[in-house]
Amino acid sequence: MGPLVCWNCRGIRTKLVDVKALVTSFHPVCVALQETFLKPNAHLKLRGYNCVRKDNDTGTSSGGVCLLTSNLFPSTTLNLHTSLQAVAVQVHVKTLVTVCCIYLLPNDSISQNDLNILVDQLPAPFILLGDFNGHSTLWGSESTNTRGRQIEQFISDNCLCLLNNDEKTYFHEPTRTFHTLDLAICSPELLPLLKFSVEGDLHNSDHFPLIISPADNSSMTQSPPTYVFQRADWDAFTRLASITEAMISSCNINDAVQNVVDCIIRAADASIPKRSPSPRKYRRPWWNDACRDACREQRKCWGIFRRYPTTENLIAFKRARANARRIRRRSQRESWIRFLSSITSNTSSADLWKKVKAANGIYKEFTFPVIHTGTGSYSSPLDVANAIGESFADISSSSSYNPHFLPIKRRAEQMHLNFNTRRRLSYNCKFKMFELEKALSQTRVTSPGPDGITYNMLRHLDANSLLHILRLFNRIWSEQFFLLNGTKLLWFPFSSLGKSLPIP
Repeated sequence: MGPLVCWNCRGIRTKLVDVKALVTSFHPVCVALQETFLKPNAHLKLRGYNCVRKDNDTGTSSGGVCLLTSNLFPSTTLNLHTSLQAVAVQVHVKTLVTVCCIYLLPNDSISQNDLNILVDQLPAPFILLGDFNGHSTLWGSESTNTRGRQIEQFISDNCLCLLNNDEKTYFHEPTRTFHTLDLAICSPELLPLLKFSVEGDLHNSDHFPLIISPADNSSMTQSPPTYVFQRADWDAFTRLASITEAMISSCNINDAVQNVVDCIIRAADASIPKRSPSPRKYRRPWWNDACRDACREQRKCWGIFRRYPTTENLIAFKRARANARRIRRRSQRESWIRFLSSITSNTSSADLWKKVKAANGIYKEFTFPVIHTGTGSYSSPLDVANAIGESFADISSSSSYNPHFLPIKRRAEQMHLNFNTRRRLSYNCKFKMFELEKALSQTRVTSPGPDGITYNMLRHLDANSLLHILRLFNRIWSEQFFLLNGTKLLWFPFSSLGKSLPIP
């Protein structure tokens, strides 16, 4: 399970760079934001995350909550019937967990019944993250106010657990004091599984981000490492990936195929570097040494002020923060000008549209779904795959046919089929080298199968190795052998020239 981040950003549009920095640092499953200051018609999108938000009903740029959920995890939005500023999603992290983001305005009168009704709508187990604007000695405040007592009663009435420790979450600049206003409340079953911490940097807000991470320090699911073909040493690969006659002449076809796969993968590992399996970081083409130095100076001044909260140190921190903001904005402006200047009359149409889409933030994304069927809801990738497979099986089963057609189907299936032919038909002939070469030349850059071999690797084999691969394919074809990799059926998706592929 990856961490959860909760932060009162006080205006997400001006803090979007800071939100991306938090995402890059922690790779959270969810980011719960309060005081987004967005109008209902304002657009907000963060790459790699699905956005669920509730803006202030008054239509002004104030208040508002937003819940960003990583599209690496199956999730579904919950429709909450509440007047409170709250949104919730169910996300699958080892199990299905409900995450709710809430913001309670400091001067509003909040009904205890509204809080209880909100919790009743959250499927257990759940975690409630947000800025509650209440003081209580229960979470480290020097005194308890009316809102604090109300939250205490809310926790007690619903048998919930408080994750907060004695770390402060809010900095009040006029008095230069620190308080705890942001809370993390969860179901009892989640308490031993989570640990609470507070990020040490305000990130240009007056609230510190809360970090709720797994207690067992388990890391987020990582993507499998991929080859970086732009840095490949193809000469070394061609030399190392030498497929011999002995490899394909094994009496067992499975062994012969495994010999070829092992040879190619060993050559690829030795000559092609791999990309890190860590989650993707946000690219910042505008980031430079000046931005890094200014940001480092800002953190240094903040550390000095936090230890010694004097007026002089506060002024020094404000100056460093303003300077870092000025340098960052200047760098972003210059980077944007360079990007637009790169579009010239010599730019190809493909590169032109690629840049136009990048400038407009247009990109493809995939989200793992939560499947709801008549028998239940499925959120884990394995359960989702099984549910989809069962649906396909039901559609293609005899129960889906018209009852009048079933007798005809049964009679047809009982007829003996004779596959013998009197003449040598083209689709029964062996594959030719020019057919294999033509098939490889027409392939695109795609993800490899379970064996990890890509078309790019096959295109860089020498003629002798490619000839032996062709002989292996023809051996499989002639002996009518189905390749099995554990319980997975491997299918080589190229056909003899001019012959159509079978429809599954």
